Formats: sequence, C-alpha cells, structure tokens
Amino acid sequence: MKKLIIILILFSLAMVSCSKMLDVQPTDSISASQAIKDKSGVENAITGSYNALHSTSIYGRYQVIVEDLAADNLVWTGTTQDYSQIANHTIAADNGIIDGIWSANYDCINRVNNVLSRIPDIDMNSADKNLYTGDGLFMRALCHFNLLCFFGGIPIKTQPTLDLSSINQARNTVPQVYDQIIADLLQAEQLLPATRTLGYASSFSATALLARVYLTRFQQTNDPNIAALAIQKADKVISSSTYSLSPDYAGLFNGNATESIFEIVSDVQNRTLLAQYFFPRSLLGRYEVSPPSNFVQSFLLTDTTRFVSSIAFDTTNLPYGFKYKDITAGTDRVYVLRLAEMYLIRAEARAYSNGNIENIRNDVNIIRARAGLAPTTSTDYNELKLVIENERRHEFAFESQRWSDLVRTKRATIILGISENYTLFPIPLSELQTNTLMTQNPGY
Repeated sequence: MKKLIIILILFSLAMVSCSKMLDVQPTDSISASQAIKDKSGVENAITGSYNALHSTSIYGRYQVIVEDLAADNLVWTGTTQDYSQIANHTIAADNGIIDGIWSANYDCINRVNNVLSRIPDIDMNSADKNLYTGDGLFMRALCHFNLLCFFGGIPIKTQPTLDLSSINQARNTVPQVYDQIIADLLQAEQLLPATRTLGYASSFSATALLARVYLTRFQQTNDPNIAALAIQKADKVISSSTYSLSPDYAGLFNGNATESIFEIVSDVQNRTLLAQYFFPRSLLGRYEVSPPSNFVQSFLLTDTTRFVSSIAFDTTNLPYGFKYKDITAGTDRVYVLRLAEMYLIRAEARAYSNGNIENIRNDVNIIRARAGLAPTTSTDYNELKLVIENERRHEFAFESQRWSDLVRTKRATIILGISENYTLFPIPLSELQTNTLMTQNPGY
C-alpha cells in the first residue's frame, strides 16, 4: 500500500532537523482523498494501520523488550547503548528506542485518522463502515494508551496530520487522554463484531482493553466506580465463553489460539526480530537482553510449565527468553490481550477496592492451577495484591506487561529503586525540536 502523506511529512521533518534546511518539502506524496476513495482503498488503509502495529518500534521489538527491560525481568547483555540506558534508568532524550516508540505509535494513530476522516464519504454499506470505523478506533485507543503509559500526558490526535501547519500541539492532561481512549473503545466495542480472524480486533478486544484501561485509571484515582468498571469489562469477556484458557501454558506459544483476544500475527512480510534479540550468540542471536538470575530463580520449583515456556539455556548455561523462537523467519505470535489477563484484572481490581476475598482467590487460583501451582489461601488484601503482582510477573513474562504493572500499582519506586520522575520516559528530543508547544517530563 502506498504510504500516506504523514510518512513523508515526518521524513521531511527529520531532514529539517539534520540539515537545518527549512525549505525541504515532500515531493512524492499522495493525499488521503486520492488513496482512500473507495471500499478497496479503505480496506488497504486499515490493513496498513494494522501493519503499523508490527513496527520494530511497537510490537515488532522495542515496546515488547522495553516493558521488561525497564523493569526487572530483563537485563542488558548486548551492544546497543540505547538498551543500556533503559535498563539503567539513565535514558537520554535522544534515545533512539524511546523516540521510535513515540514516533511509531503516532504513525499508527495518524494512519487510522486518515481512514476515519475518509470513511463517511466512501460509498459502503453501514456494516462495512462500522467494521472499519471500529478497527480504527480500537487501534487509535491502543496507541494512545501505549503512549500514556510510557510518557504521561501526551497530545491527543483525532485528526490526520496533513501538513506542517498542524505539527505544533500541546500536551493534553492525563484525564483528558483517558477520556479519549475510553470514548474510542466504548464506540469500537459497539461497532466491531464479536469474532474476528486472528490479528484483527473484535468487540471483545475493545472490551478487554477497556478492562486494562479502567484498572490503570482506577489505580491513579482510587475511584471505586472505575474499579467496578474494570471488573465489569473483565467479567464480560470471561463470561462470554468466546475464549477459553489454553489447557497447557506451553500451548499458548505452540499453536493454541483459544485464549487470544488480540495479538500481532507475524509472517515473513511482517516479521518480528524478538527471537533474534533474545537468543544467545551460540544460537545465532544477538543476546541483547536476557533474564537476570534473580528472575530465573523467582520461579517456584513447581512452576515448571511457565518456566520452560519462558526461559531456556544454551550449552554454556546462559539463560535466554524463550517465548519467541522463530529466529529465522520471525513468525512468532505477539500477544497484546489474552484471557488470563482478564482473570487477573478482575482479581486485582477487587483486591485494591476491598472486594470479596473468595472471589479474588478464585480468579487467581484459576491461573495458578493452569500453571500447576497450589491455590493461594491468603485472606489478607495486601498479601493478595502481592500474589497477583507475582502471578502477572511470571504469567506475562516478556509479553509487554511488567513495567506498566509496576508503574500502575505505584510499586516501581520500591521494586526498582528509582525516583518517581523516572516512572515516565523522557519526551523524545526530536519531538521537542519540532513541536514548539511540547514540554519535557520532570527530571529530564
């Protein structure tokens, strides 16, 4: 699919930054109205938007690694200094990985904004318009939420960026960003069908993401009404019977798809390099990151299924992440939302809002039972919060969850020994240089 005009705008901006030639303009572009003029154009543009999620900077590599590397599930063992900065919480504003996460999520947002702006004028039946609108709203919400979790208040983008005149935009407040994300997801929930092909969002994908968003917002506001919404949305997914836990944890990474609510489907055209960055050099990988000994040792002796599905060792006993195995073709599945998280979201929202102890334990024990672990018998809310935190750490290892978990529960400063300032990443230097209304996060 031909790239939309924003790609060329961003390229021009990069050239401006590097060369200071302020008169550089795009010379080979196609407007959204030309590219998206019929149903076929809309389909191609939506496919291009989904493809943007495969970006190296989002679920293709950076964002997935950063979530565990900035936390305590991975350490830096490679040669790329940008990863070292993230691991050591000394991130510079010109860090290329952080810049990539920012730019790629906004690229996806702009792609869907281009589609959403054109759909009302396209001759399509209402079912098709609803489907593609729902797709766009879900992806826009997902990318805004990714940015919110990493950077705090960020500019909300709901209109396509078509020229340099709209580059400058101030940050919206955190509540405003949440409001936009939730509004998009509530609409997507109504527009999308209940079932979809793997790799495309369904109405339950929007519901599941709402559960995650509500949980995160609740733990910032401590508003019990928002906790109730997180419970409600998680319960809606669980009780739908649309999804079922994989009987075997290893099956999640070996073909079982019954638990997948939304995932990135990689193939040879849209490959992920995660295996290459996790695998040791003895197995032809880069070994850029690896699980530290304290994480390896944190698995209970009876937690064997999750352990062998998450961590392996080469012939020299080097540990490496093992959830992404296709080092040649890069076709590993990358989960964004799966059913196990809904049980743990429901349990966590109840635990933090003094819900029914037995219900909390039941949800946690469903996940523990699948892992072969004895049920928790705790009757104390604080103990249950730590049990849930530990379950999430091991259940979702290397699945782009750990950093957000620790920041959401305000445990990052305790577990990682960092100041509150560093629970947000720096706004990229490139954004500060091109957006005159942008301000930096405290401490950078």
